[in-house]
Amino acid sequence: MGGTGSGQNGGKIPPKVRLEVWVRCGGRCAICNRNLLDGGMTARTLWLGELAHIVGRHDSAHSPRGESVLDHRESADNLMLVCSDDHNEFDAPGALDVFTVSMLRELKRSHEDRIRHLTGLGEDRATTVLRMVGQVHGREVELSRETAMTAVVAAKRYPLFLESYSRHGIEIDLRHVLGESAGPTDMLCGPKERSRSYFRNATALIDDVIERQLKHGIVTNAVRHLSIFGFARLPLLVYLGSRLDDTVPTEIHQRQRHDESWRWQETAPVVEFITRLDHAAPHGREEVVVLNISGTVNPEEIPVDLRGLRRYQISPIEVTSAPDIIAHQGSLKNFIACVRSFLADIDAAPKTIRRLHVLPALPLSAAISLGRLHHHQVHPELAIYERLDGRYWRTMDITLSAGETIVAASRQPSFRSAAGIGGRGRHAHGVPRRGGYRRPGPP
Repeated sequence: MGGTGSGQNGGKIPPKVRLEVWVRCGGRCAICNRNLLDGGMTARTLWLGELAHIVGRHDSAHSPRGESVLDHRESADNLMLVCSDDHNEFDAPGALDVFTVSMLRELKRSHEDRIRHLTGLGEDRATTVLRMVGQVHGREVELSRETAMTAVVAAKRYPLFLESYSRHGIEIDLRHVLGESAGPTDMLCGPKERSRSYFRNATALIDDVIERQLKHGIVTNAVRHLSIFGFARLPLLVYLGSRLDDTVPTEIHQRQRHDESWRWQETAPVVEFITRLDHAAPHGREEVVVLNISGTVNPEEIPVDLRGLRRYQISPIEVTSAPDIIAHQGSLKNFIACVRSFLADIDAAPKTIRRLHVLPALPLSAAISLGRLHHHQVHPELAIYERLDGRYWRTMDITLSAGETIVAASRQPSFRSAAGIGGRGRHAHGVPRRGGYRRPGPP
């Protein structure tokens, strides 16, 4: 074979070289990344790795890749730390056309570069990963622990997953919450509680995970930085953002449409955003903001009962609204700055406004950021709308009442005729909740 086990090499690989390879590979298989110091059955520290030759040990056709020209075949540059399964496979005669010298060298380089990068990060570059994944009207995306880890490493941080029994860290899985797949027809004509129960159950689950896992990690100082990944219906993304502690440094990631990754695109343009007054009605208790970021909310789509209210619009400068508009992290930062400035202006205006109706066309990361920017002690409550069947329906209110964040779900398109959900307090499992429900409507 092209290489041998680290303890079975007949002494031909010097101990110093053997140690160098182990260190450069971080004690992990350069192919599959398996930890080669942990016994899976005994839970003991065992040396399970093998040192494999890239160019075969012997200059012979009987040695895998052995006929390639190389003088120093026992050097660290020609050796890989691998598990026995991968070693056997890439040295098998039937696989030599796949596992060429150039391919193995690239795998070794990539693995060792990653180990060097991760071990070079200081403690201040650690981040706790939180993932929220749900269906969006029947559609799902891949958002695994490994996907998040790849994006975090690309952002020059190393991920800490607060372990759960499933070993997936902080995960809010909304995919099995009943009622999500209900379409507009079901929401309007189906059972009365169908759409209501979905938002009730989904927000209860978000609250439960935040209270049990994230807040505990913050209190114990285990969480010092957060990396957020979210794919769900837009009102729930805003709600998640509203539950995040604004004292913890946080980076929110965006799914990229062109390659379906969650890595920021350094070559993408950095977009700026502007707020303008779209309808100059007098200040009142109810005002509207239209967020034309990932798409455009057309004037005729604005609910009739909102059209006479003072209305603002936030949109990109010199570019067209598009689903992939926030591909560079700088674009998200600019969006956050624009919304923060808008909310500050609202706060500085005459203190008449009590509710801000939000008609959003937003990327995932912008929706979470919107919720995180909202301060319930300073800003008016947010009435979040969702586009269903070509119309915008008020689905959730985020506000403050007696020390709680209130979430309201409705089945009607306008605030004056909205039917909401009554009751708040504890959810089905008896865990105290910050969120609750009430009938939306004029104060």
